[in-house]
Amino acid sequence: MSKRFANALYHSFITHVGTLTDLAYRIAEVLILFVIARLAISFSAKLVKRLMHSRAVKMDLRRRNTLISLFDNVLKYLIYFIFALLALNALGVHIVALLAGAGIAGITVGLAAQGLIKDVLTGFFILFEDQYGVGDIVQINNFTGKVISIGLRLTRVQAVTGEVAVIPNGQIQQVTNFSEYPSATLIDVPVSPDCDIAQETSALEHALEDIKSATHLIPGQVRVIGLVATSPNELAIRATAECERDAGAQVQLLVRERIKARCETTTP
Repeated sequence: MSKRFANALYHSFITHVGTLTDLAYRIAEVLILFVIARLAISFSAKLVKRLMHSRAVKMDLRRRNTLISLFDNVLKYLIYFIFALLALNALGVHIVALLAGAGIAGITVGLAAQGLIKDVLTGFFILFEDQYGVGDIVQINNFTGKVISIGLRLTRVQAVTGEVAVIPNGQIQQVTNFSEYPSATLIDVPVSPDCDIAQETSALEHALEDIKSATHLIPGQVRVIGLVATSPNELAIRATAECERDAGAQVQLLVRERIKARCETTTP
């Protein structure tokens, strides 16, 4: 009796050890596949960035960053999908039989995925119609901020105060793009009451024309308004310039630097 029990215990142990060993090998294979998937995502992201910044791709920086964000998103989904199929196969799940037998379950999943399909289709329309791009200042529904990424499913917008809204593309009802066209920037150069107004106005005009001809920051018109009171005790020469998006502060800084340099060269 004891011999039979010992033989049964031995065979049971061998069977379970074999099963556990096989399971350990399968789990190890899945973990290796996951590491490979992560490395593939990292490599593809670097490759896409390098290709999009190559000289062969001729497009503005905004469009470049938008397509980089899109391709990263698409490749990530694709690589994870392939990983899921290989992981199921490693765990002993027969993918072909699973897909063939999907039937009603597939229809149920399809109905549940209607929201996902809507997000993806809306994402395609946003990208192809160029409604907004990475770096644009937008108001989506009731949230205003800077677009930091665009994917097939989601758009991420960061407010000035730092919070990030993750908005499913299918829920986007209204978009206001504040960066689509050059924005008019007010440029004030403080002056003293006893200064030569004509000379200061001329210096401002020359500074703006120099910046417009030497850089791409002012693609539109430049107009010098003249002397204005910015406060009860302060005067300034005011001008307006149609600047590239988010370039107003940089233009103001360049104007003041050029006026200062001009004054230093003309002062005996």
